[in-house]
Amino acid sequence: MSIRFHQQCPTCGRRIDVRAELLGRTVACQHCMAEFVATANDDLDMGSSDIDNLLARAEAMLERTSTVARA
Repeated sequence: MSIRFHQQCPTCGRRIDVRAELLGRTVACQHCMAEFVATANDDLDMGSSDIDNLLARAEAMLERTSTVARA
């Protein structure tokens, strides 16, 4: 299970599901193939430390989830 965020493609406007581990990286829209930087929110301007904190929180949440699933 991976955490996903929704973002609108800046070129074609379609809604894109972005995995948390791709935040801050360049991704391509699967509909029009336009490249853009993945963000958790179109209105949010995240710096690299914000992205690192978000990814650390997501990884901790996934770790807790997998620990509970194994019990």
